[in-house]
Amino acid sequence: MKLTPEASAALARIARVSGVRAEPLALLPAEVILELSGEAVRSRLCTFTDASGAEHCLRPDLTTPIAQMVASGELPVARYHGAGPVYRLPPRGSDEPVEHLQIGFEWFGNSGSPAEDAEALAVALEAAQAGGVTRANVRFGDVAIYRALLAALPLSPQWRDRLRRAFSRRKGPRELLAAARRRTDVAEAVVRIGALAQDDALRAVEQELAALGLEPVARAPAEIARRLREKATDPAPADSLARVFDDYLDMTAPVGDCAAALAEFGRQADVDFGSALEEFNERLALVAKLKPPFWGDAVFSAEAGRRFEYYDGFVFDLALDGESDRPVLSGGRYDGLIARLSAGSVKASGIGAAIRADRLGRGGGR
Repeated sequence: MKLTPEASAALARIARVSGVRAEPLALLPAEVILELSGEAVRSRLCTFTDASGAEHCLRPDLTTPIAQMVASGELPVARYHGAGPVYRLPPRGSDEPVEHLQIGFEWFGNSGSPAEDAEALAVALEAAQAGGVTRANVRFGDVAIYRALLAALPLSPQWRDRLRRAFSRRKGPRELLAAARRRTDVAEAVVRIGALAQDDALRAVEQELAALGLEPVARAPAEIARRLREKATDPAPADSLARVFDDYLDMTAPVGDCAAALAEFGRQADVDFGSALEEFNERLALVAKLKPPFWGDAVFSAEAGRRFEYYDGFVFDLALDGESDRPVLSGGRYDGLIARLSAGSVKASGIGAAIRADRLGRGGGR
């Protein structure tokens, strides 16, 4: 796909500080994307199955294939930039194209410091401005703050993991906790079986199924018994903890007020965010010194970053006025991505940003 003048200008700003240009493959094993982002993204992937039964997909972004090249050793740990078509099926009823041009950068291996976060944000916003964006809104957040909240609350390891994974799922932490509260009024038989030893629980499940005239389909009786026993010993978080999550996820604040708002939330909820909040504050100070465009009116959102499961730190996006659901750029930190793609054999910090070239050059006015 040919770069427009606006896309060329944006890419030129990125390339100045983003190493060499990477040329990732357009075709990926579908399992790589599904492992990183879950089955919920399947409806947006352009997939096919080959003669051997293996499922493949056209790349939905440039981040994953470039990261996979680094994880496999095909590329060294370094800074990269790129431009090329990506492919996503639009939501039902949308007139979005399946194929669009993406430009961006992926920086690997610089320890994941607040200074690098600040630089990456400034480069991304300056690239959008170079590409013709004149009026737009920045939203930012920090997945590390959410994970610090999980670590500080009295949760079981199982619930801590569920809520960590739920942050990026379509039905997020709110829905997970609400569903758990609805299930507290469960059938007497379920409570009784869950309190039994595994062998006794298995026999009880088989008896219940026989009495109902049912045959297990998705799970064997032994698996049903095991899950019931897990639920009996791992009750849902108390309503008071659920309210803490609701209050946190509701948080939004202007950039100038967000540090104080987070500190006040921590005091009210008796939550110590620890080093995550210290790095958050350091990052804000460093960004303020760089004075990137559009930042003065930026807004913190506790829910920012939910679109991609691999984000684990600072996240941001920029959208034109009145188009918050159609960002021009999005980016963030993903320090665990390389380790996940390499099964732990390669470890490197990572941060990147992606710009939709078809949304550049439209200013921001209505």
